[in-house]
Amino acid sequence: MSQPTPLSAEIITTGTEILLGDIVDTNAAWIAQQVREVGVNLYYKTTVGDNEPRIRGVLEMCLARSDILLVTGGIGPTADDITRDAIANATGRPLVRDEAIVEKLRERFARWGNTMTENNLRQADIPEGATVIPNPVGTAPGFMTPDLRHGRGARIIAMPGVPREMKRMMTESVLPYILTLTGGVGIIRRRILRTVGIGESALDAQLGELMNAGNPTVGLAAHTGQADIRIAARAASVDAAEALLDQMESQVRERVGQYIYTSTPEESVETVLVRLLQEANATVALLETSSAGAIAERLRSVEGGGERVVALQVEENLGDGLDQEQASRMAAQIRSASGATYGLAILSSGHVDEDFYSQTPGQTWLALAAPNGVRTARFPFGGRDAISTTWIGNRALDLLRRAIGE
Repeated sequence: MSQPTPLSAEIITTGTEILLGDIVDTNAAWIAQQVREVGVNLYYKTTVGDNEPRIRGVLEMCLARSDILLVTGGIGPTADDITRDAIANATGRPLVRDEAIVEKLRERFARWGNTMTENNLRQADIPEGATVIPNPVGTAPGFMTPDLRHGRGARIIAMPGVPREMKRMMTESVLPYILTLTGGVGIIRRRILRTVGIGESALDAQLGELMNAGNPTVGLAAHTGQADIRIAARAASVDAAEALLDQMESQVRERVGQYIYTSTPEESVETVLVRLLQEANATVALLETSSAGAIAERLRSVEGGGERVVALQVEENLGDGLDQEQASRMAAQIRSASGATYGLAILSSGHVDEDFYSQTPGQTWLALAAPNGVRTARFPFGGRDAISTTWIGNRALDLLRRAIGE
């Protein structure tokens, strides 16, 4: 028996202060995280200012394409709180005053020892036929307004923009309600595999047909000098979803496992590397030219990293005469002189006119002297700019990571 089609949702954030960047929209990110856990497909996120015609236009467009519209902001007592008006107009429902809400507002203000001003009554105006969503930590209740005009039974769920109030409402009322609508479609779980030492296009090529899988899905997210592999699975339970993720992760690792350094999304290359150095009771000495100590600083910024970097030497750029032999010799020299387990030399041409995208990007030689010998790598860029330094830093740290793992 086939499963029901998953519900589709989108998030609409209202507020001119958010649209103009005065306030960062943390609500949308949090809502997105919650929605994916209950098996609802999130396809769009929109931010719109406090303007009734524009909010109404966005709502009308969204009602024609999505099952659930999660709207935050604009349902308070002030004149610019016009989201309720836009929802009423978009669904063709007049606003009506809910006397039960009025009574609760009066009781709350009386409990606070305050006199309720007339504008607070706006919070009791909701579209006709809407269902009230309680707000246990604020004055503005939310509401759910159905819209049947597009034959899909779409629903607008309006919540306050105050994060504390929105999260309480989502947790206690909205998410349980959505769960009743999912029809057993289940939940969505995801896993992030962080890679280094390989570019996004090369990852795509090596993963091949896995990138076109239906469930779980596999996607890539590029960052400077590294890329993430994102796996998402849909199933009827957490255990079933995790099993699907395990199966796909195993296939991914068979193809590109040597580049994966962690499955913890927030972990950086340097965090993992310091842990590996600690576990191996190993130390590293570095010689840097163009990066001017930036790579060593990345290691030292991690707790315990300062104990693992036992020597640092920063030299002027060495010009165009760099070669593999010179890099190998200098890595061995710094290892021997410092007594470190590893000696890592990062030698870049680093001329003033060189950067990652220039016509003359220069070159960089990496050399790692380890107890079992010296390994090297060359890269066709050597600038001092942030992109070049990040790329070279990631490749240098990856060279050390692989050596420790042997």
